[in-house]
Amino acid sequence: MNVKSAFELAWDGTLAAGRTHVLHGRSWSGGGRVRSVAVSADGGRTWHRARTRGPHPARGWVRWELPWRPPAPGRYELLARATDDTGATQPVTAPYNTLGYLFGAIARHPVTVK
Repeated sequence: MNVKSAFELAWDGTLAAGRTHVLHGRSWSGGGRVRSVAVSADGGRTWHRARTRGPHPARGWVRWELPWRPPAPGRYELLARATDDTGATQPVTAPYNTLGYLFGAIARHPVTVK
């Protein structure tokens, strides 16, 4: 199984403007331990290293967090990508695979800041 990441945030959720939010998520790799997680709040133009928390089991989910203060109200596209200790990193796009079981591309997570 390939490297995957997911936000622990409502899909297309709404966040309050003018304050810092702590983004939470989890990443996993079937090939080794998750070594690092990076988060983008601008659709992938810039990336910031998230802080991992708790145990880092081999081939298990690892929790992570990143403080984020939206620069202004509006729509944002949050992305998270993990890298494991074998060097495998989530790609921007995933090749087709039957039923999508091996999907491991960076998922785009929309939010609105009001």
